[in-house]
Amino acid sequence: MRVVIAGGGTAGCVLAARLSERPGVEVVLLEAGPHYAPGAWPRELSHAYRIIKETHDWGFFGQAGQSPRLVHVPRGRVVGGSSITNGAIALRGLPQHYDDWNRHVDGFGWDTWLPWFRAIETDHQFGDADYHGDHGPIPINRYPRDEWFELFDRFADAAAARGHGWVDDHNRPGAVGVGPTPFNMEHGVRKTPADRYLARAIVAGQPIRVESGLTVDRVALEAGRAVAVEAVAADGERRRYDGDEVIVALGTYQSPACLLRSGIGPAEEIRPHGIPVVHELSAVGRGMQDHPKVSYRFWIDTDAPAWPNPWIQVLLTATAEVRGEERLFQVMPYAGITDAGHRYSDWNVQVADARGRTGSVTLQSADPLAQPVLRMGWLDDSGDMELAVAAGRELMEVARTAPVADVVHSWPNQDSPDHPLRTVETFHHVVGTCRIGRPGDPEAVVDARGRVFGLEGLSVIDASIIPRVPSANTHLAVIALAERMAKSFSPGSA
Repeated sequence: MRVVIAGGGTAGCVLAARLSERPGVEVVLLEAGPHYAPGAWPRELSHAYRIIKETHDWGFFGQAGQSPRLVHVPRGRVVGGSSITNGAIALRGLPQHYDDWNRHVDGFGWDTWLPWFRAIETDHQFGDADYHGDHGPIPINRYPRDEWFELFDRFADAAAARGHGWVDDHNRPGAVGVGPTPFNMEHGVRKTPADRYLARAIVAGQPIRVESGLTVDRVALEAGRAVAVEAVAADGERRRYDGDEVIVALGTYQSPACLLRSGIGPAEEIRPHGIPVVHELSAVGRGMQDHPKVSYRFWIDTDAPAWPNPWIQVLLTATAEVRGEERLFQVMPYAGITDAGHRYSDWNVQVADARGRTGSVTLQSADPLAQPVLRMGWLDDSGDMELAVAAGRELMEVARTAPVADVVHSWPNQDSPDHPLRTVETFHHVVGTCRIGRPGDPEAVVDARGRVFGLEGLSVIDASIIPRVPSANTHLAVIALAERMAKSFSPGSA
């Protein structure tokens, strides 16, 4: 059996490695970006210190919620996807937000996900804890406090003075407080599914063919069954890759766009582009959810470490009461940069308990080289806006508290209640545009195995099927999701 996987990002790398372990299965993995051999990544990609936007990026822009601004929404264009270009932060999120997945699919609560999180990791500080793993492919590490930069050390003391407790492990279930940020890295070098899954599988001789430099256009369907993926090479040549099974793993922005170009989705979003409607499925491209990021900038008197030093070492997770409910947010200070002789640091609020899901992905045209139209939906939910304001208020209070107050100086107007709308951007955790669900759910695209409702031989397995964004970075969640879906994968239809 040949499985064609469209998209060589986090999910695609895991799926290719796991499915090709099966007897009689060969995998063809299609990716737009370059495929680097292990150890041959460009220097800016290997260091797990910041999000890389300058290279290996799709260059997409999205409309920023209630703001008329267009905002850059980075996504990795390379085998390994955004796991190669992200900040390598390895967080799980709170268990109750996974329990919410169970509302959409039976048997998807936190207790069913914990074994997968344990299986994928080797936690070098807490691997012996019963909620961690010590034999998985992804290493997890934290900077010890005696290696923190001065700004981070002062920030932690100021947060403690504000009453926030110390958390040595932010991946401990229920952890809330200030403490070291976990990363999927070793010795400052990121470790991702590209090297810890795909590369190892190729070296082991598993039947995987990686085709890079290809922009996926559409899935070819015959009599209600997916039979191939069509793509465009860098020289404009159209190519077709036939398969017994097709898995779309292009990510939250591009998986729904691929389905729409294939004639799968809401008719009103397909017909205007001259594309025949092959299979009407109203939820494709709708219900997008993300963590809004609101930034606060401070002049700093401490050193601003030059790249490639880490930008992030400490994280504050806290709650605020919104409409009688305790809701979660995070504050993440950056070490700071020097620009034209000025030293400053951005402190970011993440609306971790985001509820808004009004974002959407639609087509600009039928051309696969044209970026999708991205309406981000940030802070459209009024509760999310209230949480952002409350989180920003606490951030500013920490900044005014010794000892960090001695070395930071606020920029003007950051206390303004409209500051979130002026600065909101993505925290790069988009999900939900091909959401998982039960049969008959009008807001669902795939079933509990990732199979597209009403079609044979076609699955979507990536962050786009996640029903609710966890209260953390989505990287570990997507690895666990791909592992779980690979285990249950079987030919057929939803």
